[in-house]
Amino acid sequence: MYAPSPFLLVKDTPYASYSVAATRLTGGMINFVWRLEDAQGHTVVLKYASDVMSAYPNAPMSIERLEFEVRGLCLLNGPHFLAPSLSETPHLRVLAELGMLMPQTPGIHVPRLLHYDSKRHFVVLEDLGSLQPYNEWNSPEQPARSLEDLVFVSRCVGQWVARLHGFGAGHMHKLLPYFVNTPAREFVGSVFYDILRKRIAEHPLLMHDKCGLVKAVDEFVEQTQHADAASKTMLFGDLWSGSVLFDPTKRTVNIVDLEFADTGLIFADIGHFAAHLLPTHFLCNASYDPATDPCPEPTIAFLRAYKETLQKEYPEAYHRLVTPEAARLSAVFFGMEIARDVLTGYWCRCGKSPSPENGEFPLSCECAGLLLPYAARFIR
Repeated sequence: MYAPSPFLLVKDTPYASYSVAATRLTGGMINFVWRLEDAQGHTVVLKYASDVMSAYPNAPMSIERLEFEVRGLCLLNGPHFLAPSLSETPHLRVLAELGMLMPQTPGIHVPRLLHYDSKRHFVVLEDLGSLQPYNEWNSPEQPARSLEDLVFVSRCVGQWVARLHGFGAGHMHKLLPYFVNTPAREFVGSVFYDILRKRIAEHPLLMHDKCGLVKAVDEFVEQTQHADAASKTMLFGDLWSGSVLFDPTKRTVNIVDLEFADTGLIFADIGHFAAHLLPTHFLCNASYDPATDPCPEPTIAFLRAYKETLQKEYPEAYHRLVTPEAARLSAVFFGMEIARDVLTGYWCRCGKSPSPENGEFPLSCECAGLLLPYAARFIR
């Protein structure tokens, strides 16, 4: 698939001097991303949005996603870090000034947006350095991570999401004009729910209950599409382990990739991130059985930090957002996300299933036997 030269993209920008070297970065599946270097060794990151996914050239995806990432970054960066070229754009200035009201979370960092070209569909971002996403940093191929570090990351993310949700609930009338992310919603509908239904119906471990599970997915989609506006808030939108980069030296948790920034129900953040914390623990602990063993401490730390922070700092938002129905929907989405990943080829720890990098094939090994029935319990 064609991607323009990063040097040509920045040629007529304040970052034209960053043309000494370009290194293609991996990790994301949606955009083309490079680290650019200038003659003094300074670096920035360039992200280019094509009309298809970078990892799946046959999968179309709206270029409009980049505009939502820019809006999210302006909101989270605030006016003090708004690049001069961006401050001249009225709606981005409004979002940056609104972001001043959002409390900061110690230990959390969102990369600074340095430049945005809406016509050529790219952004220039602060370079965070050679940090690994959580799912690569905490993996069987790496040295065992301390429980202290794992809990620290989970707690920081939980506190940050709680403040994002609490702030969003109190400012929905101001955020809604900028965060109705229709492209992301359509993408999730076609890539997530449609694939999940199809693969549930095909996998032998789920054949006995495929009709019930597919019906549960349909009911979930129907319920969430017609949810009460009072139960919605600002969302990160794609909060998974690949969006979290931990710097153990600085003790900083970096949050990246806001293309799915949206307004909606809390399950999209809470259920989603929990559904990556638990299987990551599964991968790194060969004897862990989610059906019989306790919930991993990092997952508990995330959920507890979210609840305690939201309840203490935004009590009104807590009572509106964290309802029994919201908890149920978060649990269902938790199960659907784990099931979808297993049915796409992820979370194999026994080595008997092919890697998703070689094509998307549902797990058929003993790992599927442990994870799929567990996930199905939450979906039903």
